[in-house]
Amino acid sequence: MIEVNNISKSFGDLKVLNDISFRIQDGEIVAITGASGAGKTTLLNIMGTLDRADSGQIIINGRNITALSDKELSLFRNKEIGFVFQFHYLLGEFTAMENVILPSLIYGGNKALAQNNAKELFSVLSIEGKENSFPSELSGGEQQRVAIARALINSPSLILADEPSGNLDSKNAQSLFDLFFLLREKFNQTFVIVTHSEKFSQMSDRKLIISDGKIIE
Repeated sequence: MIEVNNISKSFGDLKVLNDISFRIQDGEIVAITGASGAGKTTLLNIMGTLDRADSGQIIINGRNITALSDKELSLFRNKEIGFVFQFHYLLGEFTAMENVILPSLIYGGNKALAQNNAKELFSVLSIEGKENSFPSELSGGEQQRVAIARALINSPSLILADEPSGNLDSKNAQSLFDLFFLLREKFNQTFVIVTHSEKFSQMSDRKLIISDGKIIE
């Protein structure tokens, strides 16, 4: 599903990624690990079209995303990629439901259909009854599940997560990891997750370790 070919990225004189290549199969859950500053988030941002590599090529579902224009990237990102971050980035003035359906409305989707799809996601994610709650009224675990529902609302084929359990306690972190496997089983989505959690990296289908800008495992 994903081909990363010879990706390099520098910031000034600092080379963060150095000729990285790997493949990820459809439906895989892959953990990316490594020390702080190793380039994990930079790689994830490039895969998610939030940043561009200096050189190399990324192909997702047969499409060379490195050759797309900014407008084409925006449309591709909105439809094909869901993002889950350590900080949930929920809009405080919007309800949980409004936060979740926003990507669908941006894409031009029907509001009523988006709400119906969101209700199903609230059920799958065990946050039924929280649709009209504001982020400030939700626990950290509930906010993360709302953020996941938002990532899933356009039925993306790929979910990219950057330290998604970083602000959760151990119980909620385990629940989150279990949830990723449930979602993979239900929706056959592919997950690429940057994590410092050794426990989760061992649970995943495969672990990629970045060191000094290269994949070492």
